[in-house]
Amino acid sequence: MVSLRGRIWFSLINRVLKKLDTVFDIDKLDNQKLGSSFPNWKKADFVDISEFKIDKLDVLRLKNINNKNKKTLLYLHGGAYVACGSETHGPLITMLSMYSLSDVYFPIYGLAPKNPFPCAINDALTTYKYLLDNEVSADKIFVAGDSAGGGLTLALLQKIREENLEMPACVALISPWTDLTLSGKSVVDRAERDPMIKLDSNFDKIIEAYVGNESTKNPLISPIFADLNNFPPFQVQVASEEAIYDDSTRLVERLKEFGNDKVEFIEWKGLFHVFQAFCMGFLAIPEAKKSLREIAKFSEKYIS
Repeated sequence: MVSLRGRIWFSLINRVLKKLDTVFDIDKLDNQKLGSSFPNWKKADFVDISEFKIDKLDVLRLKNINNKNKKTLLYLHGGAYVACGSETHGPLITMLSMYSLSDVYFPIYGLAPKNPFPCAINDALTTYKYLLDNEVSADKIFVAGDSAGGGLTLALLQKIREENLEMPACVALISPWTDLTLSGKSVVDRAERDPMIKLDSNFDKIIEAYVGNESTKNPLISPIFADLNNFPPFQVQVASEEAIYDDSTRLVERLKEFGNDKVEFIEWKGLFHVFQAFCMGFLAIPEAKKSLREIAKFSEKYIS
């Protein structure tokens, strides 16, 4: 049974977004300012929030004052590679920091169309290398991402393996977008059920803006087609009403095909794409908090 607040948010989002031509208008993104519905995340008293640069890359850092062992979360945000950032994902990463007792590094990676593939991947790798170069050992790092950030996480793991770097201790993905060819059955079967994702002509423009001249079958773009050998333990979460539901279930199947026997899968019945963003404030969705606690519990299995 979905919680009352979960049903309220589902209905509200459905009504609001049905009135819009599209969620992210690729032709107007330069003028779009996406803010948080829960701005109080910046007032959390258990984290020190700051920004710094790695060369030209801006990174948001949340230092948890209760973190005693350098446990570190590298979080890669969603937004279809064209939108979102610290304002939209601040509440989510703040709550993850609290539940997991970890510091959080949140790269403000380059977004399309100004910064198409592979800019976001390079920025993610730059941040990971920064952590390793600054006395954060790989066995203290876990990587998480939602939607496009989930796909980006899988691309990052491929680059880590390619460069013979140490893998992070574990990975948690929220509704990862793993297939930009849109070949999963759920993009048809569940398209009308998902209030958050509109698979319209503008969505095709979004994909084109990120991919450029590359093939959508490139495993760094659509990691469902990647070699997933020698990847760390995974937790994959997805909501039942998602248009890209199959991106998660197929990923779990593929990880197991490659011999990964440490894969957890959690499905949230009756909820929508990245509902975890609604995790703060008096109207927070209870399942969102529970979901983030599940990620924290998962990380504790692999980071002492």
